[in-house]
Amino acid sequence: MLPRFSDREIEEARLFCESRHRVFIKHSVSSLSAIRYPPFAIRHSLSAICYLPLAICQLPFIISGVSRVSDLYRLQQIDTEIELRGSQLAAINDQIANSPAVLQAQAGHKAAQDSLAATRKQAKTLDDENKSLTTKIKVEEERLYGGRVTNPRELKDLQAEIDALKHKRESLDVEQLTAMDAVEGAEKIESAARANLAKVEAARAEEVSDLITKRDHLQSLISNLQENRSSAITNISADDLTLYESLRKRKRGVAVAALANSSCKGCGESQSSSRIQIAKQEVEIARCANCERILYAEQDAGYTTMEGGDGDMVTRW
Repeated sequence: MLPRFSDREIEEARLFCESRHRVFIKHSVSSLSAIRYPPFAIRHSLSAICYLPLAICQLPFIISGVSRVSDLYRLQQIDTEIELRGSQLAAINDQIANSPAVLQAQAGHKAAQDSLAATRKQAKTLDDENKSLTTKIKVEEERLYGGRVTNPRELKDLQAEIDALKHKRESLDVEQLTAMDAVEGAEKIESAARANLAKVEAARAEEVSDLITKRDHLQSLISNLQENRSSAITNISADDLTLYESLRKRKRGVAVAALANSSCKGCGESQSSSRIQIAKQEVEIARCANCERILYAEQDAGYTTMEGGDGDMVTRW
């Protein structure tokens, strides 16, 4: 059974033959059309059949030549998008792992807790000191009024000591009131910091959920792109792929550069007309005279880039 060729394959064969085999183009393309549409063959002369073997034999080489640079350019597009998605994925993973807002809220709450603890400790120290002072005053008053001390001078000295202790306790009472106010203020600050932390963490949980959704979406895109890459590589020869990978390593990830107004988009260098013509024919690989990247004459490379949800650019073949 004879093979069936697509309209695109027939058109590529026609363009190739038109530039190189103008003599038999009419007959060869007629023969190719006859393969896909048997009734069409009836309306053509028997001479078309004579060129059928030639057209069939040349078609794989024609198609291979035409698509050689296009396949490399297609691979470049995929690799560029994989690199972009990979960078986006790394950024999202970093956002998931780190949250400056939460860290700041946690630090604020920790500082408030430390301040409250220090204030409470100071208040407790004053309270303990006050209790100790009160106990000492009680002991001295028992000595004063217990009748065990009878010497007037000793009684006077004891009374003076008790008065001094009471005066000190009064000052201590003022310090305690100040400390209690400080504790109350510190408790309010700690409570506000705790509430702020809870609010920030709740917002963070929602943010992380959105980030995880985006991460999963990117991972799916990258997986699809990797599959597309594996498929694209099957159409590229080992030598061309080796050249491509070598250029990618040396040229910051860009091995194939499109031509724009006769200039290489990779470095901006203007190209000679002969080099541009080679690039347009796509039978041989043309390389930039300056940066040595593979040159691609922009045209329909067999793919479309469509904008998906959230601004995603999805490459389809």
